[in-house]
Formats: sequence, structure tokens, C-alpha cells
Amino acid sequence: MAEKERFLSKQDVYQGKIFSVEKRQVELADGSQAQRDIVHHALAVGILPLVDADHAILVRQWRAAADDFVLEIPAGKVDNRDHGNEEESARQAAIRELNEEIRFHPRSLTKFVTVYEAIGFTDARIVLYLATDMTALANDDQLPQDHGESLDLLTVSHDEMTVLYQRGELNDQKTLTAYFYWTNWRLTNGK
Repeated sequence: MAEKERFLSKQDVYQGKIFSVEKRQVELADGSQAQRDIVHHALAVGILPLVDADHAILVRQWRAAADDFVLEIPAGKVDNRDHGNEEESARQAAIRELNEEIRFHPRSLTKFVTVYEAIGFTDARIVLYLATDMTALANDDQLPQDHGESLDLLTVSHDEMTVLYQRGELNDQKTLTAYFYWTNWRLTNGK
């Protein structure tokens, strides 16, 4: 039977712009002690933006941690531009990210899941949304992109995304989760 660890102490090891690291001392069920290194990260959002039932817009961008270009759904973190409780601020961040990254506004934005990104060492969570009935934004309504953000936009069909998945070319967790949701959504809606 799984047993809860008992918190003993913590030490803040690092404080950065988007995450912090904590060293935590815990007592195990057998009385011994262990160290847990925990990365704390701001809440993030990811959006599956559907042009229609068969097509989504993805972004391709350089990711330093992967040292490669990654194909993914639009995403970003909740920050001080977003207000209200967690649900409201996440929703605002999703709408903002769609504006900044793909220049669309959703008339319908539906949350479908909140997941831990890598529960073994971080409390990072991402709220995933389905965006439909989207309208292109006029230049005056477009927000500036984040500093240093360089994106290619790709409109892909569900069939094309399936091929990417089968080839192992979808390697971003939030994008894989969105793909599985989209597949289920299409089956549920008779597509």
C-alpha cells in the first residue's frame, strides 16, 4: 500500500524567471529520510485551435531544451497580464497566446484537461483547451509576440497529424495529449 511521506524541511536552491528549485527533506514510512528536488513552475496553457473539424493550426519553433525544432500546439504560461482566479487567468492566457502566436480569436474555448507535465520532479501543470469558431485578428487587434519568439505556422489535417504521430514525429507531450483528445472528439462527433 502506498504511504504518504512526512515533510521535514525545505531549502530554496534557485529562483529564476519562470521556475524555482526547492530541496525538500522528507521522512519515509519506515522512518528513514530522503531528499526530494522539486521544480516549481508557473501554470501553463495549451490550445488545440481547430480551423474546422478536420484541420488544426500548429506552431513550429526552436526549443533550446530539445536543441531542435518542435511541432506543437500554441501554448504559454499564465503571467501577470492574466487576472482572476486560476480558471479565469488560465482562460485569459489561452486567448492571449492564440492572439500572439497564430493571430486568431476563438469564439468558443473549451477546457478539456489539466495535467501535470512531469510529476516525478515538478509541480508544473498545463491547462489544455479546444478552440473553435475562430476569427482572424486585424492588425490593430494583434498583440506583440514574446521577445525572441520565432514561429512557423502550419495548418495540418487530422490525417496528417496521425501520420506525424505514427512516424514518431509528434514528441511534445501537450501536443500528443491534444492529438488524442482531437481523435476522441472526432469519433464522438461522428467524424
